[in-house]
Order: sequence, then C-alpha cells, then structure tokens
Amino acid sequence: MALTQKSKRKLRQNIVGYLYISPVLIGILIFTLLPIVYSFVCSFYKMERGPFSFNFNRYGNFVGLKNYTDMFTVITERKDFLQSLKVTFTYAVIQIPLTLVLSFFLAVLLNQKVKGMRVFRTLYYLPVIMPAVCTGLLWSRITDPNFGVVNELLGKIGLPAFGWFAKAETSMVSLILVSLFGIGGNMVLWLAQLKNVPQSVYESARLDGAGAFRRMFRITIPLCTPMILYNVIMSIIGVLQTYAQVETLCGAGVDNSLYFFVHNVYHAFNNNNFGYACALSFVLFLIIGLLTMVTLRTGKWVYYGEEG
Repeated sequence: MALTQKSKRKLRQNIVGYLYISPVLIGILIFTLLPIVYSFVCSFYKMERGPFSFNFNRYGNFVGLKNYTDMFTVITERKDFLQSLKVTFTYAVIQIPLTLVLSFFLAVLLNQKVKGMRVFRTLYYLPVIMPAVCTGLLWSRITDPNFGVVNELLGKIGLPAFGWFAKAETSMVSLILVSLFGIGGNMVLWLAQLKNVPQSVYESARLDGAGAFRRMFRITIPLCTPMILYNVIMSIIGVLQTYAQVETLCGAGVDNSLYFFVHNVYHAFNNNNFGYACALSFVLFLIIGLLTMVTLRTGKWVYYGEEG
C-alpha cells in the first residue's frame, strides 16, 4: 500500500526526531542498560574484577543464587548485611520525615511576600549545588572534636564539647544534623507547589473566618499532597543510597555505627568479590523498588484536583 504525502511527511519527521535523540538513547543503552544487565549476570557468578568480557567463566564460576544466600548464611556477610540494613533504615526513618517537615515549613516562611525574600531563598538553596564529597569534607572540619568550629563555640559559652563523629553513640545524630544542611532542595520543590495553590481558595477561606492554622491543614497541606508523595519517593531513593557524604565525613564511623548499605557494596567490590557486590546492589534495587511501589499503592490520600 503506497504511503500518502501526509504519511511520508510524518515518517520523515519521526526519522529526524529519532536522529536527534539517538545520542541520548545510545548513551542510555551503553552506559546504563548494558551495565545493569551485565552486573545482574555477574551476581550469579563467583568472580573477581577483570577486563570487561561476556565470557564470565574466564574470571569466575557460576554459583547460582549463592551470592544472594551468603548474605543470610555466612556469618561475616550476614553480620555486615544486617548492620548495613539497620543503619540505613534507622537513618531513613528519622531523616526523611524530619527533612520533609522542616523543608515544608521553611518553604512556607520563604513564600511570604516580603522584600528581600529571594536572597534568603538563594542562600538556603546554595548548599544543594555543592557536591556531596565537598560537603562531607567541609563538615568533617567543622565538626572535628578537637579543632572544629562548633565545639570551639560551645566551649566559649561554657557548654561541653560534642562527640560528633568521634563517638559511636553520637554519630547518627550528627549525620542527621549535617544532612539538614541540604534541605534547600526540597524547599524549592515545596515553593513551586505552594505557588500553584490558587489564592482565590485562601480568600474564600478568610471570608468564611478560617484562621491561619485551619487554612494550613485544610487547604495548603491537602493541595500539596502530590508534592508530598513525590518528595517521599525521591527521598527514599536518595537516602537508601547514602554513601559519598558519609564516607568523606568519617568512613563507616566508629564501630561501624554509620555502616550504610552502599558501604557494604563498596567493601565487597574493594575486596575483589565482584559477584557478591553485584548481588548486594540488586538487593538494594529490589528494596528501593518495593518501598516505592508500596508508597505509590498507598497514595490514595493524594489530592489531584477535581475530576471531570
């Protein structure tokens, strides 16, 4: 069947479009999809690091699910695995709600129509553009138990020095406090959502006698639920992969008090146990995927506007 002039023009446009996006598609294929598939296959092999090759038997032997079962059956691997899960989820359970709440109320404050507010928004967002490694190095200096600025200030006002990352019992609290340095990222998202709340709704509520507290919980928060869902999902994905900032701050911490899941992956890879490291990576991928799916499935509380 011969193509019409209109169909030919549309086909030509599609070909041109795919040619424009082909560098991105090729990049995703080579640098994302192929490594994912390759590492998934590697997770079923007992293999060491070696040159990239599709001949897996050249560097190791096929062991099936052994790399996965070793996390629960081998004493040393099980200890590290459980410790990394404990640290990662403890941090996530505290850090995610705390960051969401504080960044939301910060956004509410910065959403006021006050002269010079843009300057404060910029200052709060600046830490977000700093690389995690730089942030970790900066805070490692600030929180140094002997020469840090914070402990020096505490001493000048007569308060005892804080242990920060030099003590296992204060490491998690210190990391949570340091993580608040980057709440500007969520703050910007909240600001965008707050700008989309119709002012006419607030005006109607004021005419009905609704106070600030009632407007917050009956209008602002319900209309921000799509952003709450988005921030929760993105926070889960990000927090469960915490590594760079912690590594530059204090490594795995005193007595592995900050031994995150990605620390476990890195140490397996560093010990030349490439197959086991790949298996750990896919377990983390599965955990993140399940938590994301559960969050989406329980998202009936999200308000997307009037239907129809």
